[in-house]
Amino acid sequence: MNDKFYVTDCEGPLSINDNAYEISDFFIPEGGHFFSILSNYDDMLVEENTEEYLAGSTLKLILPFFKAYGLTEKDLIEFSEDNIFMIDGAYNMIKYIQSIMPCYIVSTSYNQYIKALSDKTGFIYENTYSTNLQLDKYDLNQEEQDKLLDIHDNILFDSSFENIHRIFTNVISKMEINNLIESVKPVGGIGKRDAILDIIDKNNYKPENLMYSGDSITDKEALEYARDNGGLSISFNGNIHSIESASISIASTNNLILAVIADIFNKKGKSAVYDFINDYNNESLETILNCSDNIEITQQLLVNKPSIDIVTNDNKETLNNMTKVVRDKVRGKNIGNLG
Repeated sequence: MNDKFYVTDCEGPLSINDNAYEISDFFIPEGGHFFSILSNYDDMLVEENTEEYLAGSTLKLILPFFKAYGLTEKDLIEFSEDNIFMIDGAYNMIKYIQSIMPCYIVSTSYNQYIKALSDKTGFIYENTYSTNLQLDKYDLNQEEQDKLLDIHDNILFDSSFENIHRIFTNVISKMEINNLIESVKPVGGIGKRDAILDIIDKNNYKPENLMYSGDSITDKEALEYARDNGGLSISFNGNIHSIESASISIASTNNLILAVIADIFNKKGKSAVYDFINDYNNESLETILNCSDNIEITQQLLVNKPSIDIVTNDNKETLNNMTKVVRDKVRGKNIGNLG
């Protein structure tokens, strides 16, 4: 098959949420800061290149503390339904790309959030991959709850890698609630790459026909897979981890530029996308007018002019500095600084 297909991360390219961070911040005392500490610990484990460690495992590490503070799946569903915030242009972008090519979400987010987002945006939920969580399946006894509340305070007091590693390795791993942690397999890092391989296998797609967009360390392997197999690999408002793994970097407060690129890729292929980027950086107004025949998309892009660059060895730091400004503006510094 020569059909092009689009796979995207959710939080970043589509929504401005970090659902797990926001749940933590709402339900747990000092929860946003606590989640950020665990996220930093998670990033350090990823950078150690532990072969079987999945990026995005903060979503596992936080779960005992969800239980300790009384969260249920009903809480997660209701909070997710009430707190979905999309990046500008996302609704039209989703509608447009789904009309021209098969479209998939591969997200580290909990399945409860992805289901709520799909219902709200009209995305086909059956075309999504996310972290499956069965929070209510696991009970927490009083002794372990008290211990976890103390651990919460301990980690806030001493957020060093050594302290957190000791706690999870020597304490939490020996608790009954650790079964909840072990039950969850985050769709991040190699998990996202494996989801792409599953999509390709089930639909008989060719890797070079893949367009992938992501923004964080959990997208590293997926972006590299698209880049290294002749597809289109796009870091959208990405941090340094995603920029280093992508072929194209976009900084924008509006994601409709992804619809334009998808249309060009679908009709003319990857080389035409690179031609578009070169033309756009020479004469953005004329290039947008020539390449987009959707009036609404064209108007929004002319108002919200995105920065689009081909990633090279020499410009990665410059692009990271550029996207950080937009990333923090769009998602807020607390979420923007997460790995």
